[in-house]
Amino acid sequence: MFGSELLSGVVLTTFTSVRMPGSILSPIANVLGQVYNMLFNGLYGVMNVGALGFAIIIFTLIVKIILFPLMVKQQKSSIKMQMLQPEIEKIKNKYKGKKDQVSQQKMAMEMQDFQKKNGINLMGGCLPLIIQLPILYALFYIFQNAYIYVDVIGQNYTDIANAILQIPVDLRMEVFGPYAQTFMDHYKNVATIKANGFDLGRLNDVVMLVNYLNVDAWKSILEQLGSNGDALVGLLATKNNIETFLYLPLVNQAGLKWPGVIIPVVAAVTTFAQSKIMMTMTPSANNDPNNPAAAMTKTMTYVMPFMMGFFCISMPVGIGLYWTFSNILSIIQQVILQKYYKKKFMGEAAQNG
Repeated sequence: MFGSELLSGVVLTTFTSVRMPGSILSPIANVLGQVYNMLFNGLYGVMNVGALGFAIIIFTLIVKIILFPLMVKQQKSSIKMQMLQPEIEKIKNKYKGKKDQVSQQKMAMEMQDFQKKNGINLMGGCLPLIIQLPILYALFYIFQNAYIYVDVIGQNYTDIANAILQIPVDLRMEVFGPYAQTFMDHYKNVATIKANGFDLGRLNDVVMLVNYLNVDAWKSILEQLGSNGDALVGLLATKNNIETFLYLPLVNQAGLKWPGVIIPVVAAVTTFAQSKIMMTMTPSANNDPNNPAAAMTKTMTYVMPFMMGFFCISMPVGIGLYWTFSNILSIIQQVILQKYYKKKFMGEAAQNG
């Protein structure tokens, strides 16, 4: 079971991942993985440290450029709502004091007609967040199994796995056995583990274990191996250089320890800042208790930051970095577009007046 046979001819694409996206997200993950791999390969050719992080930043820019038309439409609608607020107040005053169901329905219909006539869509404020969810889910699988989607990481993990297979069987079992058991216990319900078990003498399985182990685990492993782990030192240094960005291990879970905990906190803060800026664009509309869309926007403003902070704790750090940088870009876009459309609509109002 724990033989030392080396499978050095295995092609990276045959690796069995513990968790892979379903039939819906798989095509998205494959496309995004190819794009990200190309970005990383281009950057890794000129920098050996931080390429994975800079690839995330450039990837985020590409996503924001693709979503920019939607952002413009949403921003335009929000600013127009703010400029037309006096007309909206007139409709509300028309039904002031009328609490019966018929009057409330008439007011709701009149408000909807007014918004439709003027191209206003309050739900547009949630779209930039919602539309990114499939991308986030796909990126989760990419970073959780980066060795499958990024060629350089896959080759590095293969080299590490081969070095592990060179270690004498008894020592390999003693040092890596407990980690292998923990790995199997963690993923015991996964079909591939159920069907094939786990073999510390099988290259594919050792590669999955390499992907599972974190920095602290590797420190303990090297201490236990002593001189038998000399071949791993350089390979693990390369692994660290590839996967670390500003001291953050991008493919590991953020957790609640320093410095990983920075990412969930910053992700939550920037999510709140983005949503809060969006709410300030239509203050009266968003404070209207009779407007269900406004109620949803207000709820999302306060719930979404906690959700993203919580999710980022258990997600790879790279996901949190993507989300944080995406929020920062959205805030910049919102401020610039708000100034532009306010000036434009005020000019149009002055001409029509």
